[in-house]
Amino acid sequence: MPLPLSATIITFNEEDNIVRTLEALSFIDDIVIVDSGSKDNTVELIKKTCPHARLFERTFDTYSNQKNFALSKTKEDWVLALDADEVVSPGLKEEITSLFGNDFPGSDGYLIPRLTWYLGKWIRFGGFFPNYQLRLFRKDKGKFGGGLVHERVKLPSKPIPLKHPLFHYSYKNISDHLNFIDRYSSLFAEEEHRKGKKSSVTWAVLKGSFKAFYMYFIRMGIFDGKAGFVLAVLGFYYNFLKYLKLYEKNNNLSVPSLFVVVDPIHDIKGNESTEKDGDQVHIGKLS
Repeated sequence: MPLPLSATIITFNEEDNIVRTLEALSFIDDIVIVDSGSKDNTVELIKKTCPHARLFERTFDTYSNQKNFALSKTKEDWVLALDADEVVSPGLKEEITSLFGNDFPGSDGYLIPRLTWYLGKWIRFGGFFPNYQLRLFRKDKGKFGGGLVHERVKLPSKPIPLKHPLFHYSYKNISDHLNFIDRYSSLFAEEEHRKGKKSSVTWAVLKGSFKAFYMYFIRMGIFDGKAGFVLAVLGFYYNFLKYLKLYEKNNNLSVPSLFVVVDPIHDIKGNESTEKDGDQVHIGKLS
């Protein structure tokens, strides 16, 4: 008997992740995917891997809006909301199946621990595990909220933690991690700048240093070996960059667009606005 459960995923250039994620969702019939214009093979891989998925295309504005749009297209009362780099573990699949097998879940939502794969190993320290995420919830009770970064599901009641994890394949390599740091530190700085928050170079150094110390010593990242050390160093860099970029915005230190020139070798043209009208196009059931 099919579970009264839908799954949602938002995608953009996820060809390295999407097959692994979809293959682990064979126990869910209603799968909604919202793509924001992938330029790689993401859509083709979805068609091949999960032909019954329902795919929508929507111009990206914020993570919360993108995920709430996906929720609005689901058919079932319960939703498992995933990122494209998250995989339902065999244990979690059984746990969810058993949950619905007991007539009906006893809560409006459930927290799922997340286990991250990094530099060839599972990361269990440094604040990376259990890293509970609210991903399983009643559609009529939960909704994504938040700013430009760190969207969260908001529920009227306290969620219950589950035991088995989502597998999180967060970064395919160091370069991918650095790209993430650059992108998300910019979003953080923009959001904080809009709130009127201030920063300085000294504050950026202090915030980065505390984060690295906290990850490596307080949260025992040292026990993750070389991977734990790398994560602590990049934890410093990420937090340093967040507050440095905020300082840059506070003081209007970026180069005016008048002086940004095209790089003829790499075709770098500066930043283009991503603010569009958010038109939604239903691609339909894949065949």
